[in-house]
Amino acid sequence: MRPQALLAVLAVVAVLAAALPLAHSQGATLCCDKCGICTRSFPPQCRCMDISPTGCNPACKTCAKSTVGGRDSFQCKDFITNFCETRCTKAA
Repeated sequence: MRPQALLAVLAVVAVLAAALPLAHSQGATLCCDKCGICTRSFPPQCRCMDISPTGCNPACKTCAKSTVGGRDSFQCKDFITNFCETRCTKAA
């Protein structure tokens, strides 16, 4: 292989490798600290019982808003595959 062609291939591989982390960061990260009900399917579909003052995860289609003491809170009501697989915060 000619040196110019090898250099071009190496440059393309470097650009693709650099873009890979950007592609992963664009998706919504599913995480849950307080797991609710899960189905017995494989992989399981679970409902997360976390409550957030800022809104639901972008992957959530049914986001329930409630107001307690004048403050809004949001909770996802969907059953999502592997919702409870990753914690949002570190375990104590």
